Amino acid sequence: MFYYLISFFILCLYNISLTFADTSSISRSAHRKGNVTLGGLFPVHEYGSPQEPCGAISEFRGIQRLEAMLFAIEQINDDNHLLPGIELGALVLDTCSDDNYAVEQSLGFVISRLTSSSCKCANTSSADSPHNDNVFGVVGATLSSVSVHVANLLRLFQLPQISYASTTPKLSEPSFEYFARTVPSDSNQARAIVDILQRLNFTYVNTIYSHGDYGEGGFREFRRLLKILTAPDDELNVIQKKQTRICIADEQRLYRDATIPDIKTMLQTMFDRIKFDVQVRVYVLFLTKEDARKLLQAIKLFNGTFQPVLIASDAWGKESSVVINGETDEIAIGALTLELVSIQPANFDKYFNSLKPDLPAGIIFKNITNKYSKTISSRNPWFNEFWENRFGCNLTTSSTCLNYQLNETNWDSKLQFIVDATYVFAHALHEYLNCSSLSCPNASLLDLDIDGKKLFQLILEKTFTMPDSRQIQFNSERFVPGHYRIYNYHRSYVKSSSFETMTSPYEYVTVGEWKIDRNQNGKLNLAIDSIVWPGTNTNDVLPSFKTIPISRCSEPCRVGEVHQFQGDSCCWVCTPCNETSIVTGSAEQERCEPCSLGYWPTQNRTLCYKVKETSVELLSAIALIPISLSIIGNILTFYVVILFYRKRQTPIVKASGTELCFIMLGGIHLCYLMTFPIIMRPHIVTCVIQRLGIGLAFSMMYAALLTKTNRIARIFESTKKQGRLRQQYISPRSQVAICSCLIMVQLLLSLVWLAYEHPYVDMIAYERLVMLKCHMNKYSFLFSLSYNALLVLICTMYAVRTRKVPENFNETKFIGFTCYTTCILWLAFLPIYFTAHETGRHQVHIVTLCVTLSLCATVALACLFSPKVYIIIFHPEKNMRLTKHLRAQVHSMKFASRLPATASFVLNHTTSNKESLSTAVPPDGEEKKQLLSSNQPIILQNFPNKTNNSNLAINNNNNNNNNNNNNNNSNVRKISTMIIASHLDSCLNDEKRKLPIKKCGFTDDESLYSDSMSNEQIML
Repeated sequence: MFYYLISFFILCLYNISLTFADTSSISRSAHRKGNVTLGGLFPVHEYGSPQEPCGAISEFRGIQRLEAMLFAIEQINDDNHLLPGIELGALVLDTCSDDNYAVEQSLGFVISRLTSSSCKCANTSSADSPHNDNVFGVVGATLSSVSVHVANLLRLFQLPQISYASTTPKLSEPSFEYFARTVPSDSNQARAIVDILQRLNFTYVNTIYSHGDYGEGGFREFRRLLKILTAPDDELNVIQKKQTRICIADEQRLYRDATIPDIKTMLQTMFDRIKFDVQVRVYVLFLTKEDARKLLQAIKLFNGTFQPVLIASDAWGKESSVVINGETDEIAIGALTLELVSIQPANFDKYFNSLKPDLPAGIIFKNITNKYSKTISSRNPWFNEFWENRFGCNLTTSSTCLNYQLNETNWDSKLQFIVDATYVFAHALHEYLNCSSLSCPNASLLDLDIDGKKLFQLILEKTFTMPDSRQIQFNSERFVPGHYRIYNYHRSYVKSSSFETMTSPYEYVTVGEWKIDRNQNGKLNLAIDSIVWPGTNTNDVLPSFKTIPISRCSEPCRVGEVHQFQGDSCCWVCTPCNETSIVTGSAEQERCEPCSLGYWPTQNRTLCYKVKETSVELLSAIALIPISLSIIGNILTFYVVILFYRKRQTPIVKASGTELCFIMLGGIHLCYLMTFPIIMRPHIVTCVIQRLGIGLAFSMMYAALLTKTNRIARIFESTKKQGRLRQQYISPRSQVAICSCLIMVQLLLSLVWLAYEHPYVDMIAYERLVMLKCHMNKYSFLFSLSYNALLVLICTMYAVRTRKVPENFNETKFIGFTCYTTCILWLAFLPIYFTAHETGRHQVHIVTLCVTLSLCATVALACLFSPKVYIIIFHPEKNMRLTKHLRAQVHSMKFASRLPATASFVLNHTTSNKESLSTAVPPDGEEKKQLLSSNQPIILQNFPNKTNNSNLAINNNNNNNNNNNNNNNSNVRKISTMIIASHLDSCLNDEKRKLPIKKCGFTDDESLYSDSMSNEQIML
């Protein structure tokens, strides 16, 4: 019911339009009679104006395309195996490239399908009225906007339509269920343009498109593809996405009635919107042929200051009419255009060039003798107009106008698709009528309405063979996949023997092609080196064609940099990642992600790979110095230990404090040994040894040194006091106990450090390697060393306090020198150590620690023990003990004495420097004589009961007043001599007493004491 109401309404409107229309405005039609009629829509005339839609005659898109359809129909009718016994007719209408006018003309196709009408058609018998043909399908139209409007009309009457040039993706929508096309959709063309932009690295472009379905549809598809291109996709590599991103800087729609000045203003606006630091030279065009021509004219008005790179769709293609000779040739140089690859129909050139116009007044030229002469004069009513326009003559007034001969060599690119569409309808009708190669048994169905739905279903399902053996089959979107050829417009070149010279003609040169492969992926072949770009100085003999223009918003980021986007996804600021990080995330959300420990970024900074783990090699050059110092130091220390052990009973060793010396030597030896666990390949065991060993080695050295300096200071401070009381805790056991307590403090601190901060192997990443080292927090390490630093500072303080002790105690100056040098070493070590730690120079960091340990040990070994070793080895006579032989020398002493009332004796004795007092007995048993020289007074006070508790004083004084009594007291001298000898023998042979010796030619800082002496002091 609905179908009949619509039919009735349309029929009435059409009859009314014919009744009131001016007969001069009713368009003509190209008609060929037949048993069944195939409709055709072609833009025979260009668009004129809203008042007069039809303008100038169109040679390529109009006449050539129309004749291609008529040519195909003649071939079909001449084929005895295709629709045998049925003659195919044609009804071709002019669209004038106007939507409304085309719909009005298409009503004639609908009328032919209506068998009855409620309205009486006026003037239906006139020559200009539609032919009463049974139209079963329509070939056309050219413009996408025209096809959209016509398809909306024809689908109401189930009239199939196949276009040969309309490419808008909109026509693939399900609502156009009776529309198909022998050309691919603009979705393929948009993919081809995107691939070209990617190949040429054009990432920031402007877009201009025409008003209507062709321009708007192509632009929408282009923009959709760009969004898909930048959408998140896990399968798309991040780096590849960055390379394929393309953004539209600006977009402008060009209205049909826009003038050239309007287009110039639009271009100036687009140019002004571009930021000064952005380079946008590429303009993607989805323009009709007419709009493309006007755009070139507008660009020319800039007088060479505006030279864009134009990438145009197939509406421009290879059309020579787009470029105006002598006016816009130079402007179009460098343009890249796309055109569908097509094959010139066989024999069409001969057919077309043999055509002659319809003669006025029915006169027929007798010289036309070819096979197509019967179709020349009457079937194309616009051919005469084309002829007059082509040769610039008038058939009605000029007798010579008929003498011209067509010699066309430039052909429209869509001719093949017109022939294909015509053959598809013929093959589908052949199937519909169940025809064989000999007959059509159901030809009677032509007297009835052909079922358009069934016919169109056959069109979509079947595969058809063309005359050139090509296979035509429509896909799910009702178009035939095809591929594009890419052209570059520039001057022609003629090669000479010496160089290339330019000639004046311009041409479209093939530089590539794009097609769909079996996997439905686009494949682009582009000869970039053959492209001539705008701005090339075409007057040069050998111009440089190789420089590709730049069209981008921002400079591409280098490897290892992330994009910080600023508004548009194609505009960014590059932020570098550190050398241990990779670039991760989507193209819009990139971030720097550090590699895990033991891994390093690949060269393209997208992945992390496991690197070689290394440490300071024992045999490496950088480890040679600390290892050498350690080995030499250990040998020397071991030698000193053996020497001191063998000479442990000698005065020089005993005077130094045997126990403290061995503790100090142990610390020195440990300092040297610590080099090896520090340099060895890190392990949890070596890390623990480092934590404990470094602090323990220092504390053993400096605790023993502090104990010794403290004892010396206390002894000499006590001698300055009037009471001269004996100091406590100066015995060897006390000294060892004090030293052990000081060492235990350091050991306790190290254990606390281990418990608080567990040791582990730290990995420091370098380029392509990982340095292994024991983790040691710098602040924790400082805390551990602070205790030893305190010991050194206190030792230094005592060394300063005891710097003025008697010359006999000259070991204090070596202790002071040791402390001062150690402080300097530590002051130099700490900055180097922590600077190397902060700057990542971990090998220097490790070696510095080893060298510092060895130097500290070397300073202590050299300053404190080398003087003693020197005396022991090279001057053994100075390393002796007083023996019983001292008793044999007493008779040679000269005494002066006096006996006071208190029963104490004061004897003055002066000996010369050469007077022998005793003999030395070395450890090996060999007796040697030792000269004891003394000019100092020798006082013996408070001897034990063996002297009958007498107080004996021996005082050597050069000004002794007792010399006056020598002659009177000779008996007293004899008694005194005997008493002194007795007491000396008692003192020197008592194992519990020690005799302090001064000015004996060697250094001895040990106080001599015994348990029975209590606070008493004996000085010799």
